Amino acid sequence: MGGIPKTALNITCWPKNDLDISILGEIVKGGGDKATESGAALVGGHTVESPELMYGLAVTGVVHPDKYVKNYGARPGDVLILTKNLGIGILTTGLKFKKIGEEVLPQVVESMTRLNASASKVMLKYEATACTDVTGYGLLGHATEMVEGNNVRLRIDSSAVPYFEDAPSLVAKKTYTQAYLANTKFLTGKVSFNSSVSDEMQHILMEAETSGGLLFALPAENADAALKELQAADCPEASVIGEVVGTDAAHIEVH
Repeated sequence: MGGIPKTALNITCWPKNDLDISILGEIVKGGGDKATESGAALVGGHTVESPELMYGLAVTGVVHPDKYVKNYGARPGDVLILTKNLGIGILTTGLKFKKIGEEVLPQVVESMTRLNASASKVMLKYEATACTDVTGYGLLGHATEMVEGNNVRLRIDSSAVPYFEDAPSLVAKKTYTQAYLANTKFLTGKVSFNSSVSDEMQHILMEAETSGGLLFALPAENADAALKELQAADCPEASVIGEVVGTDAAHIEVH
């Protein structure tokens, strides 16, 4: 939405009988480093015993009341920009079940730990009309927020969507998350695929992401300048992946 983080609070569930306490220190340090990078002050936290490890940050921030971007408001003629590769959920699941080597881990970690701060600044500078992050509902699931918020139709060019090169082969090996199954059910009737879009690509577009990029709409005349700045900053894979084509129906077409 264009907000600026100001404070962050650690929230941790810790399985003390299963993991060494030094690991907790590394986790909290990593969260603290990212909070500092974002400009937020880490002001404390809470830790409770739990059979499963969980960690997160509760963040507060500020946003100008007249200069924030909603997840709807895209207009016909706007183009869609995606700022990060898709495929995080597929690759991490592949790693979990040893379907892929750990040599992919650095690129996965880099993507997940890259802040969306630069992308947010560019989005605001070039007058984005709508924006959503891309996380658990996948690209298409989050795109429906844009579609249904003000009844617009999107056309997505699947050949322009950036993704990790190992993702299609992992999909072919039946690598998926439970969230993907829920997403496909949720998107029934909301999305139509052209016959040219492969099964693997359909999966990638609906699979859950972790700490994905931003998907935003902006006036077409601003797209080239926005892409140039994104790619020069920290979003080298940023791409124009589609456009807003009408207000006749709340729907997503994938070609």
